[in-house]
Amino acid sequence: MNLNLNNSKILLDYLTDNSNDPIVTLTEDFKIKEYNKAFERLVDDPHNMKSTFFEETFGKISASPEKHTDESHNIKEISASYRSKSGSVTHLQGILIKKNNEIVIIFKNFMICESQIIDEISKMNIEMSNLARELSKKNFQLKLANEKITKLLNTDFLTGLYNRKCFFERLEELVSLKKRKRCFNIGVIFADIDFFKSINDTYGHDTGDFVLIKFSQMLKESLRKEDIVARIGGEEFCIIVQCTEDNFLVNISEKIRKNCELLIFENTDIKITASFGATFYREWEEIDCVIKRADENMYAAKSSGRNKVIFSP
Repeated sequence: MNLNLNNSKILLDYLTDNSNDPIVTLTEDFKIKEYNKAFERLVDDPHNMKSTFFEETFGKISASPEKHTDESHNIKEISASYRSKSGSVTHLQGILIKKNNEIVIIFKNFMICESQIIDEISKMNIEMSNLARELSKKNFQLKLANEKITKLLNTDFLTGLYNRKCFFERLEELVSLKKRKRCFNIGVIFADIDFFKSINDTYGHDTGDFVLIKFSQMLKESLRKEDIVARIGGEEFCIIVQCTEDNFLVNISEKIRKNCELLIFENTDIKITASFGATFYREWEEIDCVIKRADENMYAAKSSGRNKVIFSP
């Protein structure tokens, strides 16, 4: 190791960025001149050390016999201890290199005492707690964002009901469940507001939207919490109910039909009716079959006078 100690500042500037070993240079009378970042991390107040005696900070240095390398260099193995303001003690071992009137100390090994280790662990625990809280906060925000995205993907933007995509997904889930084990019958109801186009043409689309919203609210209020209701397009709505008897499906369809007749649209003279087609899923048939049957029943209700329920099991 060929040290040009007359240029120790340049050396230390370089080692600041390239060494994890604490390094310090001293004058001939052992006053501190320069030191690197690794050395700074060892002490409580690294900014007030320059021109102070090294042993005032680190205590007496214990040194081995000198090992001469040439006429102008000598090297000693040394040890020292640093006591922090909190009382923790760091034991250091390294080498002292002396050339001419300048000294360099490089600490290669240092051992932190138990109390300092406890302090460091305590600091780490606090940091981990802070990180855990921040992570929990981010996870909660992510959960809310995911819930919002899921709602946007599964609901109709105008009415807040399930959309077509979600309706068919839920129906497929119930059909899959029924195929695997005995459960309630799956009833499907199609509903269509009668003469809805004339409402849009007469009163405008804003009023038409208002009618759709009120009709949707009525559907939700007329059904049980576990029933599924969706807007599948325009003025068409689909409902899934689970029940054991044919009469229940007809009765709930009639209940909705009558509630539709009672709807009041504030500040207008609008009165509406709706036509309904109801049917049950038949075991092992394709989903398209039950959808087609409910749809055909609904159109049969329309073609036979509207404002009625047509049911076929």
